[in-house]
Amino acid sequence: MSSQRSLVVGSTGLVGEAVVNLLASKEIPVRALSRTDLNSSNPLVENIKVNFDRLDEYKEHFKEVSDVYICLGTTISKAGSQEAFEKVDIEYCLETAKQALNAGVKNLSLITSIGADSSSSNFYLKTKGIIEDKISQLDFQSISIHRPGLLIGARKEMRFAELIGQKIHPAVNLLLLGNLSKFRSIKVEILAKAMINCSGLETGTKHYYYNDFVQKSRV
Repeated sequence: MSSQRSLVVGSTGLVGEAVVNLLASKEIPVRALSRTDLNSSNPLVENIKVNFDRLDEYKEHFKEVSDVYICLGTTISKAGSQEAFEKVDIEYCLETAKQALNAGVKNLSLITSIGADSSSSNFYLKTKGIIEDKISQLDFQSISIHRPGLLIGARKEMRFAELIGQKIHPAVNLLLLGNLSKFRSIKVEILAKAMINCSGLETGTKHYYYNDFVQKSRV
């Protein structure tokens, strides 16, 4: 991660908000792009409300930025349809990446999901895989793709399956050993630390998993 200004897209979500707060705590100026107001009074955080359907109108905000973190995401139930889901998880993410590249940003971080695969028969995992493939084709100096399992944190809107998962995750994690460890749930604070520490760490495209999150969060 560079010491210059960072930009976080999807800054009001569970991961995005954690990344914004951690960057600010490190005294790194951060531009937080979101559709709604971000709950932060930190003078280092510049909250910019955007219309993602017209993201090109906000291209000035991508200038003089060294690291971009794409934390956008939704659910089928919240989006309302598969088409609307793809608009957020593919179109908005890809347009964000293109704006960043055009502005000269060197380092891009993207959060997807464990199991992301553009050839998957599962719609969710296929969508995550498609955006990974599209962004990996862009000519950034460094692309960090983070594939977490269940995220552990205080969501504003807790889905039932996530609520159950958060209750039982310590026991389940103990059973996921060896190659299965990548499926372990992860605390959002650990993931946020790892994302920041991994930004710009490797040239080209690099995928990160549970064990990487734990290790890189300790740097």
